[in-house]
Amino acid sequence: MKHVIYICLFLFAGTVFAQQKPKEVKEEVEVKTVKVKDNEKTTENKVKVVTRETSDVELDENDKNKTNQNRVPGTTKVEKKTYVDNDASDKYNILTTETYYRMDDGNYVFSPSEQGFQISHTKGDNQPQNIIGKSWPTSLKGYYIVDGASQSGIGYFDQNGNFVTEYYNKATKQVEVKTYLKK
Repeated sequence: MKHVIYICLFLFAGTVFAQQKPKEVKEEVEVKTVKVKDNEKTTENKVKVVTRETSDVELDENDKNKTNQNRVPGTTKVEKKTYVDNDASDKYNILTTETYYRMDDGNYVFSPSEQGFQISHTKGDNQPQNIIGKSWPTSLKGYYIVDGASQSGIGYFDQNGNFVTEYYNKATKQVEVKTYLKK
């Protein structure tokens, strides 16, 4: 009887772990060495930039019962972390983490700051970023106060990793929802 219970637990645990959605992860690591020479010595600093792109694997619904199914382009989250090694140890210290989002009117970058994160906007690649807002965590876990140029309100990350802001529009006298889709 004891063995039957163990087998049932093993099968149950296997089905629970098998239900996770598959993800595709691409990671690019770039390391640069910068040498600084002052009066007496030469100092070598290393900068490592890790760009990680994560997307859900989604299959075409029309190919549901086929062996070889076509993939549907899914939403992608891009995260860029910058590390620096400027001391005698071999360990890198994290410098910044940026997460990229998109919306109808362009691309957005969420960069951490001392107390929360700032939101920057760019209309395309290689365009300058304009800081359009800042965000701070509230006492309620998972929610943020968003103070922006065009709106101020409350924000949170949904189950898909998108950032949702809710704010009061004085012109329409309604609460509006704006969603930053993970890239």
